[in-house]
Amino acid sequence: MSLQRRQVLSLFLGSAAISALSACGGKQTTTTPPPPTETPSPSSTPTPSWLGASKQGGGQLTLLSALLADPESQQRFANDVLNGFFSGSSYTLDTTYTSPDRLLDSIYTGLVGADLADLVMPPAGWVPGLQRRNALREIPESVIADLHLDDHFLISCRQQASVRALPYAIDLSLVGYRSDLFAQAGISSPPATLDELRALAKQLTTPELSGFDPFGPGLRNTWLTLLGSYGGQLFTSDGKPQFDRDEGLKALEFIVGLVKDGSADPSKIPATGSPQLFFDKKAAMTLVSSTNWPALSAAGLAESSHLGLFAMPAAQQGKDPCVLQTGTLLAVSNQSQHPDVAFEFCHYALGASPLLAAARITSAVPARPDIVPGSDLALNRVLVQGLDDVKYAVMVPGGSPAWLDVDAVIESELMAAVTGKQPASASISNLSRVANDSLDHG
Repeated sequence: MSLQRRQVLSLFLGSAAISALSACGGKQTTTTPPPPTETPSPSSTPTPSWLGASKQGGGQLTLLSALLADPESQQRFANDVLNGFFSGSSYTLDTTYTSPDRLLDSIYTGLVGADLADLVMPPAGWVPGLQRRNALREIPESVIADLHLDDHFLISCRQQASVRALPYAIDLSLVGYRSDLFAQAGISSPPATLDELRALAKQLTTPELSGFDPFGPGLRNTWLTLLGSYGGQLFTSDGKPQFDRDEGLKALEFIVGLVKDGSADPSKIPATGSPQLFFDKKAAMTLVSSTNWPALSAAGLAESSHLGLFAMPAAQQGKDPCVLQTGTLLAVSNQSQHPDVAFEFCHYALGASPLLAAARITSAVPARPDIVPGSDLALNRVLVQGLDDVKYAVMVPGGSPAWLDVDAVIESELMAAVTGKQPASASISNLSRVANDSLDHG
């Protein structure tokens, strides 16, 4: 069965084995017969309303996602993940796949029409903006209590004190470098500071090779990572712009400096659909994430003799490096007609087997590191290194409702500075104005 852009996956829910927790009494040791003991009472914790909800009644759930771009991946997701929940049930799933650039419009259209999908898969960073429109339900604590999620991956899922989404397919961005080129140049270790990185990039640059490619992963991602390396943040704790301080300007000026000294060249940006410079062996360093693993493997760069990895170094010696955390979340909309069934699906989807199946399709970092050892995911060196450095993954998009508006224009504003069309300070000021206007107008 081939998947279309929008389709009803008539999947049926099979029986799910549900384990009940019971309290255990202690044993009394004595030389005389013990007094009669009472039967332990059931746990005082009430059974969550979502537990077993898929066994009751029937209906149709809807899912809106931009995670999977091609029909083959969508079909694998249906077969390997969705079928395990919906197979054998009177509940069915209507799945709509859209492109990342159309996802927000699709969500807004659903909100206005009061028919937003039961399950929504927004990018990391969108939760505050969507909550400004009361789009997402709070995820009950009971849904995540036994899932062994890494707390670092819940950063972008929280809105104030509540969890409004679950981490699903995570991207952790590291600096990938050509270890063979480093060896040929006599470079024995990765740079310890941003100044050292810039010097290495300039040293490795040739007419055929960019020392560092900030364009392949997107200027947004490169700038966000550098913002973290300078010790900055996107927004304050109350959602006001903080990127317009010195750290944000220095991060952009670092990229501008790479262009000025020839280590990066906007004129070498490949045409749409062509491989990134690093994958085409035309750059010595760039940001890579685990989702790039198929492309790295296809380019013959998977082995350690060709690919090295390190977290973006800090601006100052001795400070923590930075790992950028992006990716896709899983959420339940406030307009869901079957919220308990949707919550049960979320719990299922982040179970070990379904999450492992999804990670095999996406090459993304699973929110449960416990499923990686012993699986084929451990062959993905970027994924493994990202998890090793996850303590540095504190730079996450979002943090304010204004991020949705900033994100819509950030790439063009950064590019204007990098290509010399306006000063870096003007780009940062423009982005700050967009953020403040967004907060003022709601």
